[in-house]
Amino acid sequence: MRRKTLALYGKSRQDQNLTGIMNFMAEARKRGFGLLCHEKFAAYLSRFGENPDFIPPVFSGIPDADVAISFGGDGTVIRTARRLRGTELPIAGINTGTLGYLAYFTLDEPELLLDGIEKNTLKKQPRRVIQVSGESIPEDFVCCALNDIAVLKEDTASMINVNVELDGLFLADYRADGLIVSTATGSTAYNLSVGGPILQPGLDCMVLSPVAPHSLTLRPIVIAGHSELQLYMTSRTGSYRLSVDGYSVTMRDKSVLRIKTAPYMVNLLSPHDDTFAASLREKLRFND
Repeated sequence: MRRKTLALYGKSRQDQNLTGIMNFMAEARKRGFGLLCHEKFAAYLSRFGENPDFIPPVFSGIPDADVAISFGGDGTVIRTARRLRGTELPIAGINTGTLGYLAYFTLDEPELLLDGIEKNTLKKQPRRVIQVSGESIPEDFVCCALNDIAVLKEDTASMINVNVELDGLFLADYRADGLIVSTATGSTAYNLSVGGPILQPGLDCMVLSPVAPHSLTLRPIVIAGHSELQLYMTSRTGSYRLSVDGYSVTMRDKSVLRIKTAPYMVNLLSPHDDTFAASLREKLRFND
């Protein structure tokens, strides 16, 4: 049987979890897995290891691996997906953060994840990705989002005006602090905090949710995943913020953005018995 290789990613502020991470790597080696480590995570781990040979071989681009392992919270899973964009390499999140809605595993039970990878019993959850394009977006700005794309006012008291077309037809003129375009995966993130609906992650759709709209009749809208949006922004300040999964850039007024589904999926791995209902009860504390 061919040896499987794990590509390790992680955040750089989790000193309290280092023993668990080292134990995970030791157990993976014991089982015959090959290990690779992203350069930034390797630099972090090397500050603490007495034996530098314990750090796996380092990579910087797309790894030659079977599964990506993400040590951190949901933000780390999203950063891992950004680095792997377009590859559809399965990602298994080990939650060392707080909520961990996208990270289904823990350091307390490394055998649950490693057994599942060995026996190929983990559930693969394909998640939709959306992308934004526009002539004024910087070339080095990553334009694909697992969670959401948002246009937001600058740090002032003035609202922005977002003219939205859906599949080439006028939909609405949003006067608000911003507008969030969320995937089903991202429905439990920024979208939820502004009153948007919770969606089953596998749904092929997008949600438009205004942030503090001037008109109370502008409610969140769910649209088909194959839809295309065109956004045209104006404001009193002459600029606004474009945010893609929390990474943002300042944009000038009167620029046009186009949002649609990306040509690839992000594959998250979860235990075989995981369900949407169980995740809601556990992560969002339904019925508490």
